[in-house]
Amino acid sequence: MFRKIFNPVFLSQKKRENLAATLLIFIFFLLSFVSVVRGYALTTDEDKHYLYGEKILLGDSNRFNPSTMPVTALNALPRRISTFISNERISYLLEKYALARMITVFFSGIVAFFVFHWSRTLFGFVPALFSLIFYLFDPNIIAHSQLVTTDIYMTGALVCTFYFLWKFANDRSIANGLLFFTALGVSQVVKYTAVVLFPLSFLALFIYDLVTQRKEYHLLREIKKYSIYLASSFVITILIINIGFLFNRSFVPFKEYHLRSVFFRNIQEKHPLLGEVPIPVPYPFLGGIDFMSDVEARGSADGNIYLLGHVREDNGFPGYYFVASFLKLPISTQIFLWLAVLIYIIQIKSRSSFIKNELFIFVPVLFLTIYFNFFFKTQAGIRYYLPVFPLLYVFSGNLFVSWYEISKKQKVLSSVLIIYLVGSTLSYHPHYLSYFNEVVLNRMHGYKYLADSNIDWGQDKNEFKQYLAEHPSALYNPNRVRDGHFVIRINDLVGVTGSPEKYAWVRDYFEPVNRIGYSYLIYKISPEEILQLCTITDYCDK
Repeated sequence: MFRKIFNPVFLSQKKRENLAATLLIFIFFLLSFVSVVRGYALTTDEDKHYLYGEKILLGDSNRFNPSTMPVTALNALPRRISTFISNERISYLLEKYALARMITVFFSGIVAFFVFHWSRTLFGFVPALFSLIFYLFDPNIIAHSQLVTTDIYMTGALVCTFYFLWKFANDRSIANGLLFFTALGVSQVVKYTAVVLFPLSFLALFIYDLVTQRKEYHLLREIKKYSIYLASSFVITILIINIGFLFNRSFVPFKEYHLRSVFFRNIQEKHPLLGEVPIPVPYPFLGGIDFMSDVEARGSADGNIYLLGHVREDNGFPGYYFVASFLKLPISTQIFLWLAVLIYIIQIKSRSSFIKNELFIFVPVLFLTIYFNFFFKTQAGIRYYLPVFPLLYVFSGNLFVSWYEISKKQKVLSSVLIIYLVGSTLSYHPHYLSYFNEVVLNRMHGYKYLADSNIDWGQDKNEFKQYLAEHPSALYNPNRVRDGHFVIRINDLVGVTGSPEKYAWVRDYFEPVNRIGYSYLIYKISPEEILQLCTITDYCDK
């Protein structure tokens, strides 16, 4: 029986295709498992997300950090289960933090299968394999799939919401509608960015209906139909939010909220009648939206913004995520993506299905690309932009629709680029978080381009502590111009976590001799070099 199940001869074509995808996802699991077991130190936000997940499981949804969301209860679930198990060995395994991280990996594997399935439905099996490979060997996806944060959950929420919206648009069955409304609702307990999925999804659906039904379009009928859609999604979403936040002080009147953002305070002050309206969502949910609105209006709450050697305290850099993507997406992936767009534009036949299919990919991609690059002020890393990539990977499958008809040279070139993609990504194993493509030839120079969670999110603290233990003469973060053997953390070096002037003398005149992980740089500076520095600059006088 075992041989029969795993013998391809006895499997249908679809099952063979699913098996191939499953094997690729299993490789992704293995890579992630090896990396997780090796162990990043806790990144800057992980402990907050994990602790909030534990609080949710204990029946308390009150916030101690506004960016935390109920979805991380999934990560805390194994340890919670361990409290009910008497077997010490099993309980010990369930309590391991690595298992909490593997929950995110497992979820990311589910997202990977959605990418594969959507691409296969649109373009076929071979295109879907390419889409899947782009996702599974995206070092940014791998890195954030190994962390107890909400970034991969948000990525999956976007993919699932627009996948089910696409299905619903093309088949208005009750089942498809419920799947779409549920995905939209679940996304709201994943990350606050997901609030944009409401207008974006209904905009895409409206465009679809307007174009496909233009000859039979009746305004009153459409108003009635969309009223039902909106009411259904509202009811389901409110219910899911209340469940996620444990019905914590739902229906508190708006006037009783203690608000901090200018946007919500203005509403509260200028429209007193709204103050009497009971808010049908838990207090921590709206309170969190208010806090994050305030943070976004003021810029990053956790340090300065850094790009290409320049530091800003607020407002950020227009085009930040274009630059980050150019540097942190594998070169092969970028080539495939741009070719996919170019071929799609050139071939009229491929564009004929835009409203039916690609519309549901490009509406969120275009909006998020414009928003994040020109309006989003919390530019702390490419992780915020992650949700765009899986949709692009689904779309890129169109490049391989005619795989069996293209020339042998094209197939060889595609294979070489895939090998290059895999090699480039794995060359950073297990330090995927700090990945830069080969545009940055010297891996110690990543700090000259990007910082913050793009390269230094506190993940190398364990290796750093070990290095200091083995090199007691090494000084950490010297507080003045001096010679010697010392270590500087990248976010301190470039001015993300403090004044960019503090280590300008190091950045401008010295190169690191080695690194610890990728987020700590080692310098060895002689007295003669410092004497020369003091002679030609005024750094020593400060």
